[in-house]
Amino acid sequence: MSAEIAEISENIRLSIENGKILALRTHRITKSVEVYIQSAIELILDKCKHPTLVPMLYTVIKELSINACKANQKRIFFDEKGYDIKNPADYAKGIVEYKELFSEEMSNEYGLKAKKKGYYCLITFNYTIDGMTLEVINNTPIAKEEETSLREKLEKGMGYEDIAQFYMDNADNTEGAGLGLALILIMLKGEGIDPNYFRITIGEDTTTARLEIPFTENFKSKRKK
Repeated sequence: MSAEIAEISENIRLSIENGKILALRTHRITKSVEVYIQSAIELILDKCKHPTLVPMLYTVIKELSINACKANQKRIFFDEKGYDIKNPADYAKGIVEYKELFSEEMSNEYGLKAKKKGYYCLITFNYTIDGMTLEVINNTPIAKEEETSLREKLEKGMGYEDIAQFYMDNADNTEGAGLGLALILIMLKGEGIDPNYFRITIGEDTTTARLEIPFTENFKSKRKK
């Protein structure tokens, strides 16, 4: 284990033992970020006696974090090209170019640009013995076309129990992010968790993905407030 990873893991352990909310602000998904996410989930769920949920929650948070970082990087790409992400014609043109050019190298480059411009992905873990709430927030606005597509994917995903069937039924028009959201819903169902505990809230300048996991009947969901 590298010194960097060991330090991150120890800091997480201390935070959990002190009962604090954990938070990570990042600009791109690196090995260190993945280790932080994995360690946080393992330590929290071990403390709360629900270790079997680790694989599912790790997959969910990593998927949401990648989507959040890509959303910020996409905004920078549009700005550099002079495209208005809120203009339907500009969006249609820009998204095609972005997908054609996107690569791992580009992700690293634009992650550094996001940091300089103040764009971030904020991951928070809040837990009690009764349940936990996970949030992934990015601070760029979302295009109307993206919001419509996102809502459609969530609605479709609610109707499936099998990710392979979802993909086959939507192979011609399913983007990676859409497939990922459907996967989240299907994984929650597989663990016996009501998928309605997963919510995406779109603000003027932020997008928040929130997942609540009840551990006991005493858990109080934000969706009911």
